Amino acid sequence: MRRVLLSCALAVAVSATAPLPAVGDPIDPHAAALFALHRTYVGWSGGDGSLPNLREVGEFTRDGTVMATFTEARRGAAFRYTGQTHSQTDDEGFTGRVAWWANVNGFTVPIVGDVARFMATEDQLDAEALDPATATVLRDETVDGTPTTVVHVVPKAGVAVDLWIDAAGAYKRIVYDPAGAYEERIDVLRYAEAVPGKRVIGSWRLDGGHGVWTITGFDIAPITDDELHPPKQRATWSYDPSQATVPVELTEYRILFDATVNGVKGHFALDTGADGIVVTDTFARRANAQRVGRTDIRGIGGGAVANVYTADTIAVGANVLHDVKFVSGLDESLPSRNEQQIDGFIGFDLLADAIVDLNLDEGTMRILDPKLVQPDSSHGFTVGVDLSTGQPRVPMLVGGKAPVTATLDSGNPIHVLFGADLVGRDHVPFFEKPGSLANLMRFYGVNGEEVIHCGQLESLTLGPIAYRPVPACASPSMPRSAVLVGLDFLRAFNIVFDYPDGILLMTPRKNR
Repeated sequence: MRRVLLSCALAVAVSATAPLPAVGDPIDPHAAALFALHRTYVGWSGGDGSLPNLREVGEFTRDGTVMATFTEARRGAAFRYTGQTHSQTDDEGFTGRVAWWANVNGFTVPIVGDVARFMATEDQLDAEALDPATATVLRDETVDGTPTTVVHVVPKAGVAVDLWIDAAGAYKRIVYDPAGAYEERIDVLRYAEAVPGKRVIGSWRLDGGHGVWTITGFDIAPITDDELHPPKQRATWSYDPSQATVPVELTEYRILFDATVNGVKGHFALDTGADGIVVTDTFARRANAQRVGRTDIRGIGGGAVANVYTADTIAVGANVLHDVKFVSGLDESLPSRNEQQIDGFIGFDLLADAIVDLNLDEGTMRILDPKLVQPDSSHGFTVGVDLSTGQPRVPMLVGGKAPVTATLDSGNPIHVLFGADLVGRDHVPFFEKPGSLANLMRFYGVNGEEVIHCGQLESLTLGPIAYRPVPACASPSMPRSAVLVGLDFLRAFNIVFDYPDGILLMTPRKNR
């Protein structure tokens, strides 16, 4: 059971057999009895050999309309999941050794960190391999008129999960990472038989939404190793053999550069917070891009419906990216703040399969073939990045005490953005000037704008790099404990983006 078009995957090997409790581990007898009841209800458990291979096909519907389809091939703990809308495909998987996520253009990255922990728990639940030795009963509660008992499980590998179990042993509700950064609620609508006598969750809703995921078919034929591997990369680079530089402009709010789409010149912002490419519909039509469908996108300001386009080429200087999918979804009148009009934002697809040397002191960018170039790490700081979501995420400390996983987002014009619970839950000092109109800011995103409360955080640290004081805003659309570190921080460095090796080389600028 996975979410359609989920941009993350398992990165922790999980045994298909539920682990035995260690000697001395406390076992809640009530929880153990409920787990036994559940396994009787579903008719199988991980490692018992009854479902060694399982394919599922299904659909995601909203208000009776099919919005997407999905497939999952599972062999024990290994799997490959594919979500397909009318116009694009996202894939994730775990081969048994390597976990991965691939975006719409087939650029593939390993999954690590907090996202991996979330997916490890989801995988154990899907494989019926949760350990009753790590479970405790919390309370009794009624869900949609059905009495249930809530069981809290803390896997040895993964995030915690709460399970609402009814008198028959069925899960009625699942909450991953309760009260954590990745909290997510699944309401189970019904179970289905994969084979006679063996049940799996067959229909569910996510986070109380109107959409419904439903499995429509099963197959238990053997699954090959190749079926668990990432898809073939769709978009490919032709690199400039001269390694010439491309001009970039650092403005107050953006890093800007020119690119041509199908030979038509456009003005774009470099957006490391974007897991792809987003343009205006006006520019897509001007560039004679082919519209192939529609999809949903999300970002600051909420969600929006976007057109999906393909282009034969996107060229940056003499470097050419071939056969590229991208989306629209920007307000057609969206300027680069109070500056010149831009045609879109280019992010992960520019960086994923290249080494990009951004020199803000010189106002240049080079796009280099990673097979031929090794970045010079003899100066500056080498920072390992988690690319699990198609964005560079790094561990940082807020106020010297609260650890966060921060997204380095050059598309965020100036401020650090954070979820309000960082102040309420972690008691991080946040200073607002009383009565100041500067406490409120209008912030633009993929679905228009939102008004956010602004002030200062005491500090942010990334290894030896200290950033203080920190202009910051609490965004109502930011997920729990999420932090976006924007251009005000990044503009202090020349950066080599080495996504193929999962690192950034950050050198303090001479002109700062």
